[in-house]
Amino acid sequence: MSAHDVRRYIVLSTSHVSEETARRLDNIPAGDWPCLGGPYGQYGWFLYAHDENAGIGKDEIPADLFTVMTWTRKQGYDYLLLDCDGDEVEELPRFDW
Repeated sequence: MSAHDVRRYIVLSTSHVSEETARRLDNIPAGDWPCLGGPYGQYGWFLYAHDENAGIGKDEIPADLFTVMTWTRKQGYDYLLLDCDGDEVEELPRFDW
């Protein structure tokens, strides 16, 4: 029996990113995002929870999104699904948009 690489993800509300970040994720192709991920239908985005924000300029992960990624990693998850119906987390910032 071979070992399997198992990864965990958490589902959180899209309200944890700003409207500006949401527009950026919606309006540029996923291949041009500053982080690994892609759209989750019309409901949000599925993202690798980067633990380093090494980019600059357009390649920098927006601060609001990176805050959620950092929190996700601290909770023991590798990926993040931001869903419009996902749960809000008290300790994370929330944006009303």
